[in-house]
Amino acid sequence: MTKRVIVTDQQYAPMLLQWMRERIGGDIGDFDAKDSRTIAHVLLHDENPPEILAVVAINRWSPFACEGNIASDGKRNWFSRDFAYTVYDFVFNHAAKTRFNFTVSVDNKDAIAMHESLGHEYVARLADAFGENNDAFIYGLTRKQWLAGKWAAPSKQKEK
Repeated sequence: MTKRVIVTDQQYAPMLLQWMRERIGGDIGDFDAKDSRTIAHVLLHDENPPEILAVVAINRWSPFACEGNIASDGKRNWFSRDFAYTVYDFVFNHAAKTRFNFTVSVDNKDAIAMHESLGHEYVARLADAFGENNDAFIYGLTRKQWLAGKWAAPSKQKEK
């Protein structure tokens, strides 16, 4: 039997951040388990080790905002309504932020499509954000946008 779980326990943060670094590659910035909050979507199997589907690392804290970074296993089943709700609920309700930002390479078409499908709003282009001639887009979501959007409530049934 396989069961989806959302891992919010920060004792796993170092391992989850390492998994994330391996998926993203390159210099993804300073992801320290002391400064980053991790939320992971994991498949638990009866006979096999757990399978990490996705990790969101939340960091770069300011009084009103923070930044999210997302890594997935590359498959299409990493996302769920409850996973999205858990991430946004943490940022907007538990951490009491009014804005959630994401920095995305202009060359990462899959990430750009994902952010747009999640309702994240394009904010700006940052020249040389990832080094010389490596620009980035800033996407963001405000608490008001989240509350008015489709991810403001968990699913009506438990995940399988």
